[in-house]
Order: sequence, then structure tokens, then C-alpha cells
Amino acid sequence: MTDYIKKIADSIAGYGPQQAGTSIFTLFRSLAQEIAPLDTRDFLPAARYEFSVLRVQVNHWATVHGLENGDGQKVAALGKAVSKCLDYYGGEGSRAVSRSFTFVNDSDLRTIVERDYRELSLILLPGGAWKSVVVMSGSILEAVLYDLLTKDAPTQASAVASSAAPKRDIAKGGWTLHELIQVALALKLLPVDRVDSIDRILRDYRNFVHPKKELRDAHPCTEAEALLSEGALDSVCNHLAR
Repeated sequence: MTDYIKKIADSIAGYGPQQAGTSIFTLFRSLAQEIAPLDTRDFLPAARYEFSVLRVQVNHWATVHGLENGDGQKVAALGKAVSKCLDYYGGEGSRAVSRSFTFVNDSDLRTIVERDYRELSLILLPGGAWKSVVVMSGSILEAVLYDLLTKDAPTQASAVASSAAPKRDIAKGGWTLHELIQVALALKLLPVDRVDSIDRILRDYRNFVHPKKELRDAHPCTEAEALLSEGALDSVCNHLAR
């Protein structure tokens, strides 16, 4: 639904002095009409206030009939802001809520994880991109467990010394998801009763990147695999968030 609205906002964002003044206001009137029904509760919490403010600004420009010096940059910036804000819209009735990753210690890594989980929950799953859901779920879990095992010097030392640890350097990202899971289990950082199922579901997620591997194994990514993968990720995150 928002793809069409984003196109209108992107057209405003690309506004240039060569465009006729009346066209920009036509776009604003269309944009105001399209975003009017959107419920702020269907945006991620962090974007709700921003969307409310942007909607007021769009309504203002929809009623203006001429531009003054400097207004062109303002309207272009507004169109860009609206387009970006729509990325946080989860769909009608979704009451979009993205989970908290405060348990991820590395702030830079947390930003990446939050971005990827938002894409997973708001774009890939609703869009039926099952293979992408599996790959993204595995990637996020790998990042979460890497952070868990390297959060401080004592934990990393224990991880490296574990009998389940490979000889490769964890600091260089050399451990597979399976190895991260097994070491986290050995250090009692993950619940024993869930590890086997989580490991079976996601340990080979990277293989789905390669079509030949998927064909050879005759194991396509369907909705079932996608939901299991996302569920396994949430299971770990729920445990770590407690």
C-alpha cells in the first residue's frame, strides 16, 4: 500500500526549480489525501511522533498556492522525510511493534540488528519472501550470539576456552552459527531445552543463499521454514531479554 504513497513523496523529494510550481502542490494534495487515513499506531513506536508532525506539515503545503525563495529546498526535504518515515509503517491494523535489543551490548551492532529485524518483520514476512526470512533470521541470530559471547573480556575468554569452541578467531567473525550456538550452550547462556531445535532450524541458513545447494538438498524455503526460522530467532531473543 505504501509503495504508491512513497512514490508521491519521492517525487516531492526530487523537486527542482525547473518544475512548475503548481505540480508540487498537486503532489502535496495527493500525498495529504493518502496519508490522512494512516493510523499512527501502525508505525513503529520510534516513528509515531515524527509521522504526526510530518502529516501536519504535508497538510500545510497542500493548501499553499505559491513558493517563495528557499521553499523549494523545504518541500524537497519534507518529501524525503515522509518517504523515509513510511519505511516504519507496518500496514493497516498491524500496530507495528519492533522488539527491543537492549541486550545487545555493542551499540553499532545493535543498530544493524534493529534495522535488519525491522526489515524482517515489516517487509520480508508480510511480503512472503520466505527464503529471505530464513537468511535474515540466521544472520540476526548470528550477530546476537556473537555479541553475547564477546560482550566482555571474561566472557570471550570463557568462550574461546570452551571445548565446543573452534580454533578460528571469534573476534574476526570466524565462527559459524552452529558453533556460536554450541558454545553459548556450553557456557549455559542459552536454555538446553531449546538449543537443539534452534540449531536444526537455522544452522545451515547460509546454504539457502546458494541456489545449487537448495536444489541439491531438495529442501526449498517455504512459509513453514520461514516461520520456524523467525520463531527460533524470537525464542533466543526472548530468553536474552529476560
